[in-house]
Amino acid sequence: MANILVVDDSSVMRKNLCMIFEENGHKVIGEAADGRQAIILYSELKPDLVTMDITMPNMNGVDAVEAIIKKHKDAKIIMVSALNQKQMVFEAIKNGAKNYVIKPIDSKKFTAIINEVLNANDEEKASTVKEKEQNISGFNIENANGSFIIAFNEHFGLKDQNGLDTAVKGMLFIKPLKIVFDFGTLQKLSELSTQILLNNGKLIINSGGELKLKANSGEIINALEEIRG
Repeated sequence: MANILVVDDSSVMRKNLCMIFEENGHKVIGEAADGRQAIILYSELKPDLVTMDITMPNMNGVDAVEAIIKKHKDAKIIMVSALNQKQMVFEAIKNGAKNYVIKPIDSKKFTAIINEVLNANDEEKASTVKEKEQNISGFNIENANGSFIIAFNEHFGLKDQNGLDTAVKGMLFIKPLKIVFDFGTLQKLSELSTQILLNNGKLIINSGGELKLKANSGEIINALEEIRG
């Protein structure tokens, strides 16, 4: 359920919009008849979504959008436009509105736009989290007591293959070569991660290096045992 602010100088239109929102399980927490009222109510109510008419007295919807977005960059505003207001809709979108709907309003299309705008932030957050995870290295290397300790974490995966391949190949000229695969508290590996490690492990062994496995998980040890085979 989302909290909605409806902005329109027509009480009939506000009533119609409220009905659509309520039918879809949302709650209208405020109504405004012009842009100035909209700015004040937005700051007071902090709604999840605003529907904004374009032509209104005192302040039109395009200017109201600009003012709201300046103070609240994450505001989600849908413009409610007449068919001949395309240029003003374009200006509103440039000012920060997320989408628009044309009068007379088709309930199904409007509902789809509402859901799209409301869910956009969640999708962006999920995407951002995914991007951050992709940028986190799944392993790090340190040299301790004559051995190279390669410590793996929960972010290890396909994105780390080239980095690990390059690191291991760069160590092969060192004699004697001692490497430890350290999995810390990791309990399992994906099939893909296992294959990447098997390939690098065999490369180390076949080049005359010594490879040790350090893990708290017997499953990981068993999965990589064939390296010694």
